Amino acid sequence: MSAAGAGDVVVVLAGGRSSRFGRDKASEPFGASGEPLALRALRRLAPLAPRRALVRAAPLAGVPSDVVVVADPSPGEGPLQALAAAFAALPARRWFVAPCDLPQLDARHFRALEAGRGEAPIAFVRSRRGDEPLVALWTAPAAAALAAWPRERLLRAPVHAALAELGARGVASDDDDAFRNVNTPADLAEALR
Repeated sequence: MSAAGAGDVVVVLAGGRSSRFGRDKASEPFGASGEPLALRALRRLAPLAPRRALVRAAPLAGVPSDVVVVADPSPGEGPLQALAAAFAALPARRWFVAPCDLPQLDARHFRALEAGRGEAPIAFVRSRRGDEPLVALWTAPAAAALAAWPRERLLRAPVHAALAELGARGVASDDDDAFRNVNTPADLAEALR
């Protein structure tokens, strides 16, 4: 996977089953603007990179024309296979990866990952609530290593185990609000408060 001159990419993951939410949370309106969670994430992270991708199986109305929609190869089968698809679709030097269900996440959280990554091929957030393996900065060597994994492994391996194997570094954050996932309608109501 060559990243020469490829720059950086923001990748928003929006392909989960939303089973605890009861409906597609990526398209769920957030706040007075009614902006869907997935589009909110794309907008808030836009300052990080000139290219953006949304990994998703189902269509989503209102996706900006400059966002590349990457088809989730196995919807609901885990984020590693979705990440591998995004990395293959948009070669880059680095990818700023985020799930769509953290409405308070913004670019400054990824700047902290940049500062704390050191020589590690991946940096992820380690909040006081626990590890946030899907809020991560991936480099080209890490993406190439993931691309070499067989499909069955991409579907089965837990993300935190993959990060450990690939030499990821956890970067501490004390911003508890930014890492409150919207997994249920009650979580959404709490986030809106």
